[in-house]
Parts: sequence; C-alpha cells; structure tokens
Amino acid sequence: MNMMPSKVDSKTSNPVLTVRCLNAHEWLALGTEWEELLDNALEENAYYARQYVQASLNHIESRKVKALTLWANGHLVALLPFVTERWRWLGLQRANIAWKTPYSTLTAPLIDQRFKETAIPALAEAMRNQKGAWLFPELTLDGAAHMHLSAEWNRVGTHRQGFDPFNRAIMLHGDDFEHHRRTVFSKKRRKELERVRKRLSDLGEITETHATGGPELDHAVEEFLRIEASGWKGDRGTALGSNKKTRAFAREAFGSQGDTSLARADLLLLNGTAIAAYLTLQTGATGFTIKCAFDEAYRSQGVGLILFENMIRNFLNGNWANKLDSAANSGHMIGALYNSTVAMGDLLVYGPEMLLPLALIVSLETMRRQIRETAKAGWLRLRGR
Repeated sequence: MNMMPSKVDSKTSNPVLTVRCLNAHEWLALGTEWEELLDNALEENAYYARQYVQASLNHIESRKVKALTLWANGHLVALLPFVTERWRWLGLQRANIAWKTPYSTLTAPLIDQRFKETAIPALAEAMRNQKGAWLFPELTLDGAAHMHLSAEWNRVGTHRQGFDPFNRAIMLHGDDFEHHRRTVFSKKRRKELERVRKRLSDLGEITETHATGGPELDHAVEEFLRIEASGWKGDRGTALGSNKKTRAFAREAFGSQGDTSLARADLLLLNGTAIAAYLTLQTGATGFTIKCAFDEAYRSQGVGLILFENMIRNFLNGNWANKLDSAANSGHMIGALYNSTVAMGDLLVYGPEMLLPLALIVSLETMRRQIRETAKAGWLRLRGR
C-alpha cells in the first residue's frame, strides 16, 4: 500500500490528509468508512458502491484495478478507482483511466462533501503524483464532482479536453405523474400510450411488482435474466444471462444482501407472468436505472413503452428517490419521456508537468476513437448481413 502525506495544516479545522493507492483486495477490505463516504458523496455514483464493485471485480473485470483514496484524520474522504494503460497512446504517455465496465455509465469520483475544501486540492495533487494523464469516460460535466475539480484544475493550470459530449436523460422529483404526463408527454405520445396499454390489456390482466430485498428481489433478478435472454441480446450472446460470468455478476450486483440491497427490481406482469423488468441501483437520493428488458413476443403491444411509463410513474408517485438517472446514451427514446438532462462526456485531464504536447495526445486519442467507430460500424454491417 502506497502512502504519501499531503501538505495540509494539522489543525482540526484543516485535517491532516494522507493518500493511499489501494489494490483491489485492499479496496474490498475497507470497512464501513466506504459506506460513510458513499452516503456523504458530493456526487452520487452507485457504480462505486461496494455491492456493485464487488460483483464487477469478482466476475467480469480482468484488468488490474486500483483505487486512489484520500483520508482525513482516519476518515475516507475521496475515492477514485482507475486502471492504467501504458500503450493507449503508442506508449508515449501513460494513461490513468477512471474505472468503468461495460455495465457502468459514470466515473465521477466519490468525494465527501463535508471535507471538500481540503479534499478537492489534495485529490488533484494525488492524481498528478500518479505520473500520467487522466481520462474520465462518461463523466457528468455539469456534476458537482467535475465542477469542483475544474476550479482546482484552473487554479494550477491543468489542461482538459472533452470527447464525445451528449445529454443524458434524468428524472427530477416534482409534480406527480399525471401532471408530468400532461406537460411533458406530447399529445401524440399520450395517445400512443393509451393505445398500446389497451392493446396489452386485451390479452389479460396487467399487474406490477416491486422488490428491494430478500427472496422477492432474487426472484425478480432471475425473471429479468430470463426476459433479456429471450430477446435479441440472447440471440447475439450479449444478454447478462448468456454466460456464467455475467450471470453471476448480475445476481451479485442486483440481488439481495441478506434482507436488504442497493438494488430495486420492478416487474410488469401479464396474467401473472413477468414480461418486462428494470433493475435500479440506489445511492443516497439517486436511482440509477441500469438495465431494462421486455419480452419481444409483446413488442407489437408496446410493452417496452409501457415499461418506461411505469418506471416514471413509480418514481414520481413514490418517495424512494429524488432523482432518476436513465444511464442511457444519446438519442435514446427515454429522453422524450423524462423531464431533464445532464451534460455527459469523456474528459482528458493533462497537467502542465507532462512532457509531451497536449495536442499530440489529443490527436492520438481522436484517432483511436475514429478507428474504434469505423471498426464498430463495419462489424455492425457484417452482422446485419
């Protein structure tokens, strides 16, 4: 474990800070200080909660993951998980990349808002001491963590470059569902929802269930896995239930932890059989709707649209969260149903201590992304054939 004292006054009002770079085993061995940080985070991020991290490291992550942690008088006040890639830019510059997996959509570091005045500059310094450029995939650009770090980066002359910006749909708690339906849904959308709900109800009784822990949650997760695997993701082998590793990940990430869990599962049933489901992780007042699936046998009955409508109704008419993060990419149809957005994007952080010109690294990163997109488009064309 690497431990470096930070240059901070030792008075109680200016706590002594230390930086520790933990390996995965040391990270998972943290005690309740991890949960305390999560509860007091400047910006909530469920992907860095113990349950989700443990499931990811146990089943789907093969890289060497480290966690940059900041401590104030024994309190964990900041946590930034990352992986290092030495050859991302042809070996010219080491890249420290904020950790994300194929099943996470946010890399905002956890920073204790109670210690932000001292934690922010200390975290920025700790990042510089890692001797490499930093890349944050899918960072909330107008989020609290980025805004506070940006002020510090401006102060010390750290350069930044954004890539692939987009707006992510979110739901903010406010008026009830009926008011939201009248003011946000277009007239055409309201009629469409009425039509598809009537079409589905003609097939039988429509009901819903919600689970937040215990056997009910574990059963709901199994139903989600079944539904997702029955569709096109199952055909292509990309459903969570398609292989042993991702299936085990889903059960641990979203399943019960005794009688409780960070997860919430909502099922839509037709005549008692689940035909659609979504899985949400909640930290603090924010729910992250990470996975959704519906039985494609009922596509013509608009079951996917009904699933999203139910999601919004359950959120607005409930009191379990103040914000719902869609975890969706740009252009997703959920944007037309939600009431707000947040600015997202990838962020390159490049300090003045770097030896290579920023323009060179930006060019290499841009080229890398263009090659990746070209390859992806070619693969999609081949798959279509």
